[in-house]
Amino acid sequence: MTSVQTEVVEDPKGLLNEDDHMRDMERLRMEIVAIRQPFDSVMRVTGRIEPVDPVTWTLPNVAVRIEVESPAGQRPVSRVYTIRRYDSALGEVEIDFVLHDDDSPAMRWLHAVQPGDDVWMTGPRPHFVPDHASGKQAAIFADETAIPAVFAILEAWPADATGTVWIEAGSLAAVDELPEVEGVEVHILQRAKDEAAGTTGRLFAAARSAVADVSGWTVWAAGERQEMRDLRNHFRAAGMARDDLKVLGYWKKGTSSSELDRMRLAEYARMRESGLSMDDMRDADIAV
Repeated sequence: MTSVQTEVVEDPKGLLNEDDHMRDMERLRMEIVAIRQPFDSVMRVTGRIEPVDPVTWTLPNVAVRIEVESPAGQRPVSRVYTIRRYDSALGEVEIDFVLHDDDSPAMRWLHAVQPGDDVWMTGPRPHFVPDHASGKQAAIFADETAIPAVFAILEAWPADATGTVWIEAGSLAAVDELPEVEGVEVHILQRAKDEAAGTTGRLFAAARSAVADVSGWTVWAAGERQEMRDLRNHFRAAGMARDDLKVLGYWKKGTSSSELDRMRLAEYARMRESGLSMDDMRDADIAV
């Protein structure tokens, strides 16, 4: 069993609660309405919230931090997830949890939670979306952890935009629910049962093969951190403009989410001491 103590990320200076970090986010309760398993690798949680500003929750690809464990006298253990869908009429959000065999805080919370329970979360933090305003084709590269973000992005896809999506997944069912959008092609890169996520390099290979002339594309990508770093470095070396390259490492194979949070907090603290702000934070530049 993973020790709760090792998962706690201490914030002795309280930086995470300051206005610079919080911006327009809020800490609020989510009442669990329903829990279901749409396919083998995912558990979907529906929760009801009463946000101060519902408008931000309607944006595509917004993230929240859910407090999955609360050790006495310490900061809660939390994990970041993307809002798959927000129903403003019902005040309900859908959040997908990719299932793992490990005994992690998120999995312990997920297996214990029941409809009617409450959980604290902080959000929403708007994340980037494809740069449709550029008029270029949008290329999306994602693994299972980014499917909820892809779902939200496709639901908000502009009618006149074109693009192609590549998703690596262990199961075809993981992408069956994606919206069908005119002008958008979806390609599935399916892993074999004996292949672990974050080890195949298929997304990086697809990116190199599909986007040969970078001048005509804008790229959105999210997945395992090292593969995303390789993808970013490749396109930067090929001459793709920074504004056309939106890439984020959601997770890193062999590194816990708490350890990633500690590294991010340490970098944020260093920046604040240098007079910088959250606007200057570049996740890709953190040495993880």
